[in-house]
Amino acid sequence: MEYKQLYKSDFQEISYNETHNIIKSSWNTPINLSEKLYREELNKYFEIIEETSPQLILVDAIRAYYKIKPDTQEWINERNIQIHKKIELRKMGWAVSSDLFSQISFEEALDNVKDETAFQLNYFDDILEAEKWLLI
Repeated sequence: MEYKQLYKSDFQEISYNETHNIIKSSWNTPINLSEKLYREELNKYFEIIEETSPQLILVDAIRAYYKIKPDTQEWINERNIQIHKKIELRKMGWAVSSDLFSQISFEEALDNVKDETAFQLNYFDDILEAEKWLLI
């Protein structure tokens, strides 16, 4: 699937497919990334989500090694709930590393989001499988 790049940094790339109204966010976060930088990247992600109002979000977190701290997890939950309700998100697919600790970190960060919003959330170990599931 073709995506138009909207944002690129050393830690993430955000692209958009207008035909399917899908945002793809690919993360490349080292384990020693500073909390400040991580939150800055998340703010950029949230800003683009609000601007584009996608119905589908594909998150490629296979190379995201940063362990999300508990207070940041709460902050992510609050922001995600707020934004996903506002844009009426339908589905979010995550491609995550088979590394158990990385996967748990992301699941914890989205812990309450799924309960508070009506969208479908699923995890995969392959980005193409996640993309395919979103388009069903």
